[in-house]
Amino acid sequence: MKDNKYLGAWDLEVAGKYEPKVVTIERIYADTMVGEMGKEDKVFAKLKEFPKAMVCNRTNFKRLETFFGSFNPDDYIGKQIVLTTEKVKSPQGLVDALRFSTRPIPQKTKAKLTKLDAAVDSIKNGRSTFEKIAEAYDLTDDQVKALKDASN
Repeated sequence: MKDNKYLGAWDLEVAGKYEPKVVTIERIYADTMVGEMGKEDKVFAKLKEFPKAMVCNRTNFKRLETFFGSFNPDDYIGKQIVLTTEKVKSPQGLVDALRFSTRPIPQKTKAKLTKLDAAVDSIKNGRSTFEKIAEAYDLTDDQVKALKDASN
């Protein structure tokens, strides 16, 4: 059942599949949730990447404590973690639940710059900047110097 008020597994769905997502914890707070069981006091995690808050249960808190090595929720603010889905047993049967992952955050690897001359020309002709190229490619010290020289 999709609930538009709170974050759910369906919010990680991309082209019919659940895709893990690196998220940033904006804040952790307590509030009252009105659901099938009536009013319940719950703890929520507001994630920068989503407009809705996530109900944060005991399992997810244990994972946050393990991942960040702290029992203090204030230590999680501004930090990143992978949000994923897992099948869990519930009164409705086997359902997809949001879970924080305790695995390391995957590091994006940049391609190596192989066409330095073209990159230098691109900077000199105003089609690109050093910053854009440095963001997209893994540069050697010599390439950084050549590109910065082209910027001046």
